[in-house]
Amino acid sequence: MDQTLFAKLCKAGKFKEALNLAIEGHEDEKFTPSRFAMDKKTGLPIFYRGNKRVEPDETGAWQLAKSSKDWG
Repeated sequence: MDQTLFAKLCKAGKFKEALNLAIEGHEDEKFTPSRFAMDKKTGLPIFYRGNKRVEPDETGAWQLAKSSKDWG
């Protein structure tokens, strides 16, 4: 995913297009994200499938996010 283009789409208010950019090529996977939020500290997107946090693995396939201690 092109982070620069993703950020430009978000700033322009084109959130559906930004999400489509993030999931491009992986639309039919079990854990493909259905929404995202921007982390205020890092400025990076956090992706969710329903109420579960998801992230791409090293191959680009979407998986449930590993538990993280800094989530609270």
